[in-house]
Amino acid sequence: MHTLELTAHAATLTRFLTLSPRAQVRAVTGEPGQWPNSYADTVSVDEVDPARPVAMYLTRRHRGVFRYVLIPFDLDAKHRSDAQQATLDAELLAAAAAAESIEPVPARSGPTGGRHVWLGCAEGVSSTVVQRIARAARVLCPSLDISPLVNPKSGAVRPPGAAHRFGGHSELIAHSDDQAVTALGAASAPAEAFERLAVRLEAMAAGRPVEQQPEAAPEAGAVPPSIAARGPVVRPVEQDATGAPKLAVPWRPLGERAVRSLRRTLTERQNHSDWAHAPARAMALAGWTQAEGLAVVRDAESSPALEWLRTERQADGTRTPRDAEQTARLWARVWWLAVQDAARMPHRPQDDGGRHERTDVEGAVSDLFARMRAAGPARWARESGPADAAVLAALAWLMLSAATTDVSANVRRLGVLGGYSHQTAALALWRLIRDGWLTVTAEADRRAGKARRVTLATAHECPDHDGHRCAIYDVSAVHSGSDRRRNAAAPYGLPGALSADAPAYLRALITHQQADIWHHLGHHAARTLQAVRDLPHPTLQALAAATGYRTRTTSGHLQALQNLRLVIPGRYRGRTVYMATARPLYEVAQETGTAGRLAALAVQARVDHEQHLWWTAEEEWSALPRAEKRARGLRPAPDQQVIPGMAPGARAYPRRPDGRPDHAAARRIEAERIGAVGMLAHAQQLAQAGDLIDPAHLSATGADQPKPARRRGPVLPARHRCPHCHAAPGERCVTWRGELTVRWHAARRTAAEEAAGATRGQRRRSA
Repeated sequence: MHTLELTAHAATLTRFLTLSPRAQVRAVTGEPGQWPNSYADTVSVDEVDPARPVAMYLTRRHRGVFRYVLIPFDLDAKHRSDAQQATLDAELLAAAAAAESIEPVPARSGPTGGRHVWLGCAEGVSSTVVQRIARAARVLCPSLDISPLVNPKSGAVRPPGAAHRFGGHSELIAHSDDQAVTALGAASAPAEAFERLAVRLEAMAAGRPVEQQPEAAPEAGAVPPSIAARGPVVRPVEQDATGAPKLAVPWRPLGERAVRSLRRTLTERQNHSDWAHAPARAMALAGWTQAEGLAVVRDAESSPALEWLRTERQADGTRTPRDAEQTARLWARVWWLAVQDAARMPHRPQDDGGRHERTDVEGAVSDLFARMRAAGPARWARESGPADAAVLAALAWLMLSAATTDVSANVRRLGVLGGYSHQTAALALWRLIRDGWLTVTAEADRRAGKARRVTLATAHECPDHDGHRCAIYDVSAVHSGSDRRRNAAAPYGLPGALSADAPAYLRALITHQQADIWHHLGHHAARTLQAVRDLPHPTLQALAAATGYRTRTTSGHLQALQNLRLVIPGRYRGRTVYMATARPLYEVAQETGTAGRLAALAVQARVDHEQHLWWTAEEEWSALPRAEKRARGLRPAPDQQVIPGMAPGARAYPRRPDGRPDHAAARRIEAERIGAVGMLAHAQQLAQAGDLIDPAHLSATGADQPKPARRRGPVLPARHRCPHCHAAPGERCVTWRGELTVRWHAARRTAAEEAAGATRGQRRRSA
């Protein structure tokens, strides 16, 4: 009887392998009775051993694009007590598939009580749709393992008839072999049915909290061999405020080589995912955080090489946008690997903040601060002076971060970085352009959501304005304008206001001007406190000369700072001097009731940006002809939840009963959608820690982001030594030499698979 059962299972397996989209399957290594949970061997379909656990690939590849022809739901039961949950989840998914005219083929996976629910599509389903199905189903079914459905290249599942490593076999429950093969092959559902299934499952999951899927970075114990081959860790790895890993090195801007790699436009033949590692590693070596890197990923103009993180290639060669959550998860995995690789690279002097070759952008920023110093303190002591200086410092920070002097001047972001509202930042930006500190390189495009781009000015025509103070030093001595007191260039050899570590100085300066207490004392007092910290043993007269204020004004600032215990007087060589205390500015802001104001401005900037994008989408919809609107059908309601794959602007814009747009309601809806409450907690956490607040880097889960989940990937051994990187047989490539290396290693892996298959075939025939 036992022999008959084995023969029946072997027949079922052989029948099911006719559905295999590839000529090979994956098989377990080891000895019978001690099978590991690893399918490392590749076996030809014609040479499968029925007594050995095997897994069948789910996708076929055509012109570099993978499409699913088999979509199995793998419902695990790690213990017998989990079998009931797996059974309930299998029934739910089978019912959802049947409701969309997709015939489910259920099966028992093995002796532990797990279940498989097989769905088939001979036409092929795109990986994007299958991933939507998997993630929505994971919310509904806690026993579901989605890893085969989110890995189109290597995902595989044991077919009916295959042996289980704990004994027993996968068995069909409601179909015969012929019925199951027909339902999954010749009589399978079309691809559009799976799109409807994705929508159905997403709608069912919309009311439940989405769990963090195991697509994030692996833990420290799963370092790939290509990274582990570098050697031991030479740079300490720590966690940032969000719990993500980062190197414990001083922050600095990216070098020219890293910036060029980010701006490289890749071809369709190149592996986009491989090209993302080098820029991410450069960010990690520069002391960046995962959130700062994610902001670069989301900026398509500054990082064309990271396009695969923002979009996904389809069967016809086009690319469709990924949702923000999927991009963040992919970047978390790339970032973890980059940090682990950077931590093992040879030590360099700049990692400890040592001297390194100054880039062109650092030189331009240093020259800007030298010119600000040469302008004299009176220029920055006038009523609008602190706002002008703060906006220039914010732009200098953006220039260093982007490694270019041509940056986007978003007034809401500049306002937060400068410690002001966006209205004040807009006026300051206008004055700086008028006076010749900046020049416009591209005007704002409101419909496209692009802000005005500016750069440092080198030429300028003076306007006829009473408040004009010319900032250009290379104009002729005779020029028209309302004011002849133009700022000169800093004398040659005069050190500027920036130290050798420009990024650290700017970060400290911006953090100082962002303090909430200045909304109580005024930003002029902030300049006085900064001078107290910078000058050695400053007297009242020295502070007045350094800041450009009158002695009476400076005395009033010092008295207000003393009342809040930020400054204390002392004696030095018989004179009264002033010293700054170590009291945190956030603590003083709490005492005066101004704490949290800038955090609210930062979150409001994000909400206003999302509301603006929604309104521009509404304007585009309103401009469409009536016939085209009717063809597109009704749009979702404004307050409907945005399901994965749906553009936020596809919803109808909220309107009042009289038909006028309700912008306040739109901001309220968008605030809830992007998680403004969590962003506010993140911003307040940064303010309390005395760290820089940038609206572009705020996260809805920044204050309590969970640690990355563990993930291991299969390593395909190579059988030939690489002539480019000299990787030994069984090792991966440890260097990068362009597309030539990619082609060699692709041929190397193919040859290894063929050689391994031929060796196993000869071994079986001789046996």
